[in-house]
Amino acid sequence: MRLGIRWKFSTFMAGLLAATVVLLSWLVLNGIERNQRARMEASLGQKSEIANLYIRQSYLSEPLASPDSFLKGRGPSLAAELTPLVATGVALYDMGGNEIGSTLASGSRDVRDTLDYVRQGYDAYQTTGNLVLYFAPLRISGKQIGMIGLSYSLDKDREFLASMQSLFLRIGVVVVAASALIGFLYFSRFAAALHRLRKAADRIRVGQYLDEQPVKSRDELGDLGESVLYMSREIERNFGRQKRFIGSVSHEFKTPLTSIRAYADLLEMYGDDPALLREAAGNIAKETDRLHDMVEKVLRMSALEHYEFDSNAKPLEVKEALADMCARMQGLAARSGIAIHTDLEPAVIWADSELFEHIVMNLLNNAVKYNTEGGHVYVRCREKDGQVNISVRDTGIGIPEEAKDRLFEPFYTVSKSRSRLSGGTGLGLSVAKQMAEIQGGSVKLAATGPEGSEFVLTFPSYRGGRQEADRKGTST
Repeated sequence: MRLGIRWKFSTFMAGLLAATVVLLSWLVLNGIERNQRARMEASLGQKSEIANLYIRQSYLSEPLASPDSFLKGRGPSLAAELTPLVATGVALYDMGGNEIGSTLASGSRDVRDTLDYVRQGYDAYQTTGNLVLYFAPLRISGKQIGMIGLSYSLDKDREFLASMQSLFLRIGVVVVAASALIGFLYFSRFAAALHRLRKAADRIRVGQYLDEQPVKSRDELGDLGESVLYMSREIERNFGRQKRFIGSVSHEFKTPLTSIRAYADLLEMYGDDPALLREAAGNIAKETDRLHDMVEKVLRMSALEHYEFDSNAKPLEVKEALADMCARMQGLAARSGIAIHTDLEPAVIWADSELFEHIVMNLLNNAVKYNTEGGHVYVRCREKDGQVNISVRDTGIGIPEEAKDRLFEPFYTVSKSRSRLSGGTGLGLSVAKQMAEIQGGSVKLAATGPEGSEFVLTFPSYRGGRQEADRKGTST
């Protein structure tokens, strides 16, 4: 049988309160018993002192008698005289333990062992049913001449204790019942909220995304409801983006495959045409390279989702790295009559050198590829306010206004025809943006127009950021 959370919490609260009531009742009742015993002992001790004082005064009125003969001779009358004085039954005993006078209620009482103990000069108690017998030494002139017994009824004390037990029992039952009911009603709210959260999760699981927050409250459940709504929107957005990405991949792969298939059919039909053979071989190789490049970049994008940046990052001298990459691009640029100019200041960033190189080389390659013949590429590096800004500006064809917002989308190209001629896949900027962001940086289009475009790559400065954090971590 499945037990709901509201029942679990309600039962737990009721059990906790029941245990609390039981513990408090036990402590209070034990305190009452100790208090009753202390009052009883104080009262009997006081009455014993009164009886001793009365007997000593009575003895002084008969100076010719010895203490023993006085006690034996006056035992019955002294017991009778002391009873109203101490307001309880009184029994007097000689040193042999023999009763010489008593007003105690009749009944069998075996007190010999107790009297043997009192004969040694100690006080003693003996409980029989609801009656407590208290025994104490009798002394005259510092000498023990006998023993006195006083009775104390426990009826009222036990009656009061029983009434307190009954009261605690009634209170406990009411408290536990009320707490169970209140707890059930109170936790029903949480159970209802959790039920709504579960239904929201079930909806997300089957692709029915949320339009509003399933739980609205100013507590942790409200925070959880807000997180579930955020998760739903992110899953919807990512799923949509994934569908668009798969659609783009399918479309982009289809184009070179269609071309390869067409040339394969032509070769099958006109395999003896040398000119067709040369054209087909060149185009098939070109489309194959394009396919290979797309697959490689798609795999790289997939790998970035599981990439661990901190395990590969290290301080990187930006000026040296940029100078080396620009020098390596000079050959490609020179074939198009394009000059690369650098204006680099020293800077250090915390980065993965391989990913950093891929980003910059992509920007440089685009700046050369989409430039005009005889154009220029300007690479600039500056450090300011804890940020390292790397600018790559070209004097190329520029980017249309309508293309700015989609420039970093996977497979998006400004000019399909020019991309096919240059071998572009539309994945370079998307991969570069993703690589920059996982390293704490960013890449964006800073400016574009008829005179060219400028892309800016930004990273936190190592001296102003990571290095300071490392220093503080070491000092602590």
